[in-house]
Formats: sequence, C-alpha cells, structure tokens
Amino acid sequence: MRLQDLTEAKLGADQIPANSASAVKNPRTGKPFTRPELFLYKVINSSPFTKVSGEEVTIDPKEARKVAAWVKTGPTGVIYMLDVDGNPVKNTDLQKTVEFGSKESEGIPVKPADVFPSQDVDPEKLKDGVQSILDFGGFPASELYKRIANSHLKDMGQIGDAVIAMAKQITQGQVPTVPDNLSAQEQKAIELYASEFLGVLSVLNGVADFPKRDAFLNWVGQDLGSLLLYFPKNTSNPIADSYGLLNRQTGNALAMSSKAAGKGAPPALTSLKVPPFLAKKYPDAYSFIKKAQDPALSGVTQPFALMNWLYQYSPELVPEAWRPYLPWQADEVQDIVTSFKKKGGSLPPKLMKATASRLSPQVAEGNATDGGKVYYAVTNDVMKLVNAGAVPNFREAVLTSLGFNFVQIYSNIKNGKLITKAFWPAKVDGKVSLKTKSSAQEDKGKISYQVSD
Repeated sequence: MRLQDLTEAKLGADQIPANSASAVKNPRTGKPFTRPELFLYKVINSSPFTKVSGEEVTIDPKEARKVAAWVKTGPTGVIYMLDVDGNPVKNTDLQKTVEFGSKESEGIPVKPADVFPSQDVDPEKLKDGVQSILDFGGFPASELYKRIANSHLKDMGQIGDAVIAMAKQITQGQVPTVPDNLSAQEQKAIELYASEFLGVLSVLNGVADFPKRDAFLNWVGQDLGSLLLYFPKNTSNPIADSYGLLNRQTGNALAMSSKAAGKGAPPALTSLKVPPFLAKKYPDAYSFIKKAQDPALSGVTQPFALMNWLYQYSPELVPEAWRPYLPWQADEVQDIVTSFKKKGGSLPPKLMKATASRLSPQVAEGNATDGGKVYYAVTNDVMKLVNAGAVPNFREAVLTSLGFNFVQIYSNIKNGKLITKAFWPAKVDGKVSLKTKSSAQEDKGKISYQVSD
C-alpha cells in the first residue's frame, strides 16, 4: 500500500502503455482508441500533450515513425522524442490525463505529496534523528492541522475549503462531514487521497475508531502531538504513507498506512522498536536484533559485530575461511575500517586470501580497497547466514515487531461522514531477509531488512 501521487500518472508508468481503452474514440471506427493508439494519433496530428509540470507540449510529427516502432514493443520502457521546437521530451514527462483513462479524482491535488512539501528520503535515514527528518520536510504532529490550513488548499476553492473544514472538525473532536456541494469526483478525491492525512489527524485527535488506542499510547510512551511526522513525496518510499519519529534519541520510526478501505515498515533494523516480551519468546532473535541496534556500531563495524554474534551462538555455521579471525578484535576491525576509508595500506595477505575465497572474482580482483573487500565479504556472509535461518525465529521476531511499529488506518465516506478506523498492532506477514545498499567501494549505512511476499 503506497501513496499515489502525480508521478504514478505518467505515460511511462506500467499501467499506461497497456492496451486498455482510452477515453477518445477513433473517428474512423467509432470505437475507443487503445492508449498506445491514442498516443501515436496525437503525435501524427500535432495534438498537444500535458506535461507533469502542467505545461502543454506538442511532439514533432516527424517523430511518428519512432513512436510507431515503440508502440509495437508493447510499448515498454522510455522513448525519447523532440517537440515541435526541437526540445527533448520523453513519455515519462507526460501526464496520464483523462483522455488516456485517468479518473478526474486523480488529478485533484489533495494528496499528501501535494499538501506537504518534502524531499524523498530513505526511511533508514530517519534514524539520524530530529534534524534529518526536519531537513526532509518533517514537522511536529501538533502542527498537522496548521500545515493543512496554510497549504495551497486554501486557494483551491470549494474542494480545498472542504478539506480544511473537515480537518478543523477533527481538531474539535468531531467526525468530519463531507460537504454535499462537492462533485462525486471531488468526494472520491477526499476519500482516496486527502484521507491519507485526515486519517492520521483523526488518530492524533482521538476521533478515529481505535479500539487499542490506550495500549498504543502506552507503547509510544509519549504524547502523539510530540511526534515528528514525515509524509514521503514519492512512491519509491516503502509501503507506508507517513512516518512518526517515536523517540528522538533512538530514532525509532512508526510507519502509518492511511488508506481508503498490509503490511510495511521502515527497512532499517536500527529503526525497529522491538517489544520487550520478545526477549523471552524469541531470545536468540531478540539478542541478534539488539546487537544490530547497538548505537556504538557504525555501518562498517556492524557486520563484524554480527558475525561475532553468529560465531558465539552458532560457530559451526560460520564459513571456515573466517574462523581463524574470530571473534573479530576491535583493533583488527579498526584496521579494516581505516583501509576501507582509504586512509591506510594493505591488510595481511592471509586475510585477503580468505576474503578472496568469499567473493566473486570480479569483486576480489576489483579496485576496491582491501578493507572494502573484507567488509563486503563479511557483510554478505552475515546476510546469507541469517537469510538461511542461522538466527532462530528471526522472521517471527521481525514480523511481530513490525506489527507494533505499524498502524493501519482506513477511511471511508459513509452517510456523508469520513469514518476512520485504526488497527494496531498490525498483522504483518511475508518473507523476511537482510539486505544492504553498500558495496566493497562504498558504505551506505547499516544492514537493513525487507519483507516480501
């Protein structure tokens, strides 16, 4: 479950080039064009397209042959064209407008990405604390209504006025009423898109139907208004619409999905708040996760600490190549870190021989530093071991923790009211595996996890 913002309504998106019917009839046959046919027809006839920026652009008809060849591919991928003024333009620059099958409600700018200016950020970086979430467009939850009221909504006429009025009702402890003067598409835009932040506002103000609210507040351990909220700008963010920073020191992040009636969570192990009862229920997994969350560890030193953990509890599973060096000592790890950061020289030949045996020839013989190669090899082996089941009940512990770190919020219009229901702990299922964005040449942070079907 993800935000839908205007970036999904580009002609380059997977659902646009499909041979679905458009909203325009072919004047020859009287039947609707398929979307690719309409695209080509508009190019041939110098009919303007609407760019994502809102500007109109006309593709040079001389590009029709290229477009026709592209259409025959499915179409798939990105096509680069020239407009009538000779400027470059590609299909992903263009909006999926109503004529291409877009619903009117999709074009009404009441999505969180429209209302709350923000920058795209990997939620793993939210662990860096207060300043990072503020830098990327986060703000105190207590300011949510003020942000709504002072946004571009105030200049949008009746639809904007309606959203602001509904937000005001929520702050007054009322279930908001949807004005009956709105069109069906405007009401649908509120239910599908504005509800993503109105639902959060309903939870914050105690208006949502939230059976376990008291237990949730106890889990959070602080007033909800003191949370920092961040609404991701783009669908490339994980499957949650907003994030609240639970603890400004530890960076524990609460993921919220607010949808019109799942699973998902921030990917960093360091941002996962683990329920204390798991220490007894899944002691090995709890201990492993806590080791991964040790604030004294950096992105480079973390995998060595985790391999030490694996060597302590399951030494027979650790690859034989590493055993002469385990447990890793602090000075040895520091030498590796220094080499990785290109501040030092070569590492012992025996260590590099062991490392090479754990890497592909391409990486082993590549240009990375000795330290980078050791780091990358150790990281990969840690992930392989955990993903193969070396940590008992790791999956169960992560999924249980995710449930406590994730609030599901559903909003629907019923009898003229926007009704919001909240569920916590969320029920999360799926395959859990470790992953990293780092390489032998670059440190991109600590090990993360992903949940997949």
